[in-house]
This record gives sequence, structure tokens and C-alpha cells, in this order.
Amino acid sequence: MTNEQVMYIGPTLRGVAKSGAVFSGGIPKKLEKLAAKKPIIKNLIVPISGIVQAKKDVDTEGTVAAVAYDRISALSEADIRKLTEGE
Repeated sequence: MTNEQVMYIGPTLRGVAKSGAVFSGGIPKKLEKLAAKKPIIKNLIVPISGIVQAKKDVDTEGTVAAVAYDRISALSEADIRKLTEGE
């Protein structure tokens, strides 16, 4: 990612990212690790410039963003811990 600010619009993931968090100059290591193992989450890390449409997409059933949100929401805390900490 570039230095453009991005926002995470997925569900809050304890110890990884809070919903609505804004990042500049990259994303946190744990979120990066999760994205490497669950690439669908990348659909929930969006440039600030596209945030209005992205939030609409999350709320529109069947969109890529809505499916990504649902799949990430379905992960348990244990799953998230395993994906971000375990190798």
C-alpha cells in the first residue's frame, strides 16, 4: 500500500483492528498477517477517498464488501489469534 490513508471498515477484531480505524503509511502487522491468510479482508481496507461507496457496499447484500464483512465476522477470537500469531 502507498502512503494514502486507508480505513478498515470491517468488524472490530480484538487486538488486530478496530472498525473505522484509519491508517497512514501501511497497515498494522497483525492486520497484514491476517490479510495474507484471509485475503478477502483486503476488500474491507479502503482508501479514504472511496469510503462513502465502500460503506454503502458493506450494507448491500451480495456485494464483495458485504460478503467479506460476513466472512470476517464469522471468525472466532481463537481463529483470529491463530491466524495473526501462529505460524
